[in-house]
Amino acid sequence: MKIKVFPKTKNVRKEERSLRTFQKVKGTPIFFKDKGKFIGKISDLVLSANKDTVNGYWVQTSQWWSKKHFLPIEDIVHIDGEGMYVSKKTKLKPMSKKSEIRLCDGKDHILGKALRDKHGLMVGLIEDVYFLPDSGKIVGYELTEGLFSDLKRGILVVKPKVPFINQNNSFVEVSDL
Repeated sequence: MKIKVFPKTKNVRKEERSLRTFQKVKGTPIFFKDKGKFIGKISDLVLSANKDTVNGYWVQTSQWWSKKHFLPIEDIVHIDGEGMYVSKKTKLKPMSKKSEIRLCDGKDHILGKALRDKHGLMVGLIEDVYFLPDSGKIVGYELTEGLFSDLKRGILVVKPKVPFINQNNSFVEVSDL
Protein backbone atom coordinates (compact mmCIF):
# COMPACT_ATOMS: atom_id res chain seq x y z
CA MET A 1 0.00 0.00 0.00
CA LYS A 2 1.40 3.38 -0.96
CA ILE A 3 0.85 6.42 1.17
CA LYS A 4 0.92 9.66 -0.74
CA VAL A 5 0.58 13.27 0.27
CA PHE A 6 -1.30 15.08 -2.48
CA PRO A 7 0.64 18.21 -3.43
CA LYS A 8 -1.11 21.36 -4.57
CA THR A 9 0.04 21.69 -8.16
CA LYS A 10 -1.24 23.16 -11.39
CA ASN A 11 0.17 20.35 -13.55
CA VAL A 12 -2.34 17.64 -12.66
CA ARG A 13 -3.55 14.92 -15.03
CA LYS A 14 -7.10 15.27 -16.35
CA GLU A 15 -8.45 12.25 -14.44
CA GLU A 16 -7.08 13.65 -11.18
CA ARG A 17 -8.84 16.99 -11.82
CA SER A 18 -12.17 15.20 -12.00
CA LEU A 19 -11.66 13.38 -8.70
CA ARG A 20 -14.44 13.78 -6.19
CA THR A 21 -14.48 13.26 -2.47
CA PHE A 22 -17.46 12.61 -0.26
CA GLN A 23 -16.94 16.00 1.37
CA LYS A 24 -17.30 17.67 -2.06
CA VAL A 25 -20.48 15.85 -3.12
CA LYS A 26 -22.26 15.82 0.25
CA GLY A 27 -25.28 18.11 0.06
CA THR A 28 -25.28 18.27 -3.75
CA PRO A 29 -28.85 18.61 -5.03
CA ILE A 30 -30.29 16.03 -7.46
CA PHE A 31 -32.73 17.17 -10.18
CA PHE A 32 -34.63 15.65 -13.08
CA LYS A 33 -32.87 16.93 -16.20
CA ASP A 34 -35.98 17.68 -18.29
CA LYS A 35 -38.13 19.62 -15.84
CA GLY A 36 -35.54 20.61 -13.26
CA LYS A 37 -37.69 19.13 -10.46
CA PHE A 38 -35.78 18.71 -7.21
CA ILE A 39 -35.46 15.10 -5.98
CA GLY A 40 -33.25 15.45 -2.92
CA LYS A 41 -29.68 15.97 -1.68
CA ILE A 42 -26.76 13.57 -1.45
CA SER A 43 -26.24 12.57 2.16
CA ASP A 44 -23.96 9.52 1.84
CA LEU A 45 -22.01 7.32 -0.56
CA VAL A 46 -22.95 3.70 -1.17
CA LEU A 47 -19.81 1.57 -1.59
CA SER A 48 -19.40 -1.94 -2.92
CA ALA A 49 -18.46 -4.40 -0.18
CA ASN A 50 -16.57 -6.58 -2.69
CA LYS A 51 -14.64 -4.09 -4.87
CA ASP A 52 -13.20 -0.63 -4.51
CA THR A 53 -16.04 1.25 -6.19
CA VAL A 54 -18.73 3.75 -5.33
CA ASN A 55 -21.98 2.16 -6.50
CA GLY A 56 -24.07 5.26 -6.02
CA TYR A 57 -25.41 7.91 -3.69
CA TRP A 58 -27.74 7.86 -0.70
CA VAL A 59 -30.25 10.63 -1.38
CA GLN A 60 -32.08 12.42 1.40
CA THR A 61 -35.60 13.17 0.20
CA SER A 62 -38.69 14.72 1.76
CA GLN A 63 -40.17 11.18 1.87
CA TRP A 64 -38.33 10.10 5.01
CA TRP A 65 -40.53 7.00 5.43
CA SER A 66 -39.50 5.54 2.07
CA LYS A 67 -36.82 2.85 1.89
CA LYS A 68 -35.92 3.96 -1.62
CA HIS A 69 -32.97 6.32 -1.25
CA PHE A 70 -30.28 4.69 -3.42
CA LEU A 71 -29.31 6.39 -6.70
CA PRO A 72 -26.92 4.28 -8.83
CA ILE A 73 -23.94 6.24 -10.15
CA GLU A 74 -24.72 5.21 -13.75
CA ASP A 75 -28.11 6.99 -13.55
CA ILE A 76 -26.41 10.41 -13.36
CA VAL A 77 -26.66 11.98 -16.85
CA HIS A 78 -25.19 15.44 -16.21
CA ILE A 79 -23.16 17.25 -13.55
CA ASP A 80 -22.67 21.00 -13.33
CA GLY A 81 -22.19 23.70 -10.71
CA GLU A 82 -25.88 23.64 -9.77
CA GLY A 83 -26.11 19.92 -9.03
CA MET A 84 -26.48 16.47 -10.56
CA TYR A 85 -29.19 15.52 -13.03
CA VAL A 86 -30.98 12.27 -13.84
CA SER A 87 -33.37 11.33 -16.66
CA LYS A 88 -37.13 11.49 -16.12
CA LYS A 89 -37.36 7.67 -15.98
CA THR A 90 -34.93 7.40 -13.06
CA LYS A 91 -36.32 6.13 -9.76
CA LEU A 92 -34.59 5.81 -6.41
CA LYS A 93 -34.12 2.21 -5.34
CA PRO A 94 -33.71 0.29 -2.10
CA MET A 95 -30.09 -0.55 -1.25
CA SER A 96 -28.84 -4.13 -1.54
CA LYS A 97 -28.02 -5.09 2.05
CA LYS A 98 -25.39 -7.76 1.42
CA SER A 99 -23.18 -6.31 -1.27
CA GLU A 100 -23.19 -2.61 -0.37
CA ILE A 101 -22.18 -0.50 2.62
CA ARG A 102 -22.56 3.19 3.34
CA LEU A 103 -19.64 5.51 4.00
CA CYS A 104 -20.79 7.53 7.00
CA ASP A 105 -24.21 6.27 8.13
CA GLY A 106 -25.78 2.91 8.70
CA LYS A 107 -24.83 -0.19 10.65
CA ASP A 108 -21.65 -1.09 8.73
CA HIS A 109 -20.39 2.42 7.84
CA ILE A 110 -16.61 2.80 7.36
CA LEU A 111 -16.01 6.49 8.12
CA GLY A 112 -13.90 6.77 11.27
CA LYS A 113 -12.94 3.09 11.26
CA ALA A 114 -9.32 2.06 11.72
CA LEU A 115 -7.24 0.96 8.74
CA ARG A 116 -4.67 -1.61 9.78
CA ASP A 117 -1.87 -3.26 7.87
CA LYS A 118 -1.66 -7.06 7.62
CA HIS A 119 0.41 -7.11 10.83
CA GLY A 120 -2.35 -5.41 12.82
CA LEU A 121 -0.69 -2.00 13.15
CA MET A 122 -3.02 0.96 12.75
CA VAL A 123 -2.22 3.12 9.73
CA GLY A 124 -4.93 5.70 10.41
CA LEU A 125 -8.67 6.34 10.56
CA ILE A 126 -10.69 6.56 7.34
CA GLU A 127 -11.76 10.17 6.90
CA ASP A 128 -12.82 10.50 3.25
CA VAL A 129 -12.93 8.69 -0.10
CA TYR A 130 -11.47 9.90 -3.43
CA PHE A 131 -13.34 8.52 -6.46
CA LEU A 132 -13.96 9.08 -10.16
CA PRO A 133 -17.55 10.36 -10.62
CA ASP A 134 -18.08 8.71 -14.03
CA SER A 135 -17.05 5.15 -13.16
CA GLY A 136 -17.24 5.19 -9.35
CA LYS A 137 -13.71 3.76 -9.10
CA ILE A 138 -12.17 4.52 -5.73
CA VAL A 139 -8.65 5.88 -6.21
CA GLY A 140 -7.82 6.61 -2.60
CA TYR A 141 -8.86 6.76 1.03
CA GLU A 142 -7.98 9.83 3.05
CA LEU A 143 -6.67 8.86 6.47
CA THR A 144 -6.04 10.78 9.64
CA GLU A 145 -3.63 10.00 12.44
CA GLY A 146 -4.86 12.91 14.51
CA LEU A 147 -4.79 16.69 14.24
CA PHE A 148 -1.14 17.25 15.08
CA SER A 149 0.12 14.46 12.79
CA ASP A 150 -2.03 15.81 9.96
CA LEU A 151 -0.65 19.33 10.45
CA LYS A 152 2.92 18.07 10.63
CA ARG A 153 2.89 15.51 7.77
CA GLY A 154 -0.03 16.54 5.60
CA ILE A 155 -2.99 14.55 4.35
CA LEU A 156 -2.38 10.82 3.98
CA VAL A 157 -4.10 9.16 1.03
CA VAL A 158 -3.93 5.39 0.64
CA LYS A 159 -4.29 4.04 -2.89
CA PRO A 160 -5.83 0.58 -2.67
CA LYS A 161 -4.37 -2.23 -4.77
CA VAL A 162 -6.98 -4.72 -3.58
CA PRO A 163 -10.24 -4.31 -1.65
CA PHE A 164 -9.99 -4.00 2.11
CA ILE A 165 -11.17 -6.83 4.34
CA ASN A 166 -13.39 -5.92 7.29
CA GLN A 167 -12.24 -7.63 10.50
CA ASN A 168 -13.53 -6.77 13.95
CA ASN A 169 -14.69 -3.24 13.16
CA SER A 170 -11.48 -2.25 11.38
CA PHE A 171 -10.21 -2.63 7.85
CA VAL A 172 -7.13 -4.62 6.93
CA GLU A 173 -5.32 -4.26 3.65
CA VAL A 174 -3.93 -7.61 2.58
CA SER A 175 -1.01 -6.24 0.55
CA ASP A 176 2.22 -4.93 2.05
CA LEU A 177 2.59 -1.34 3.18
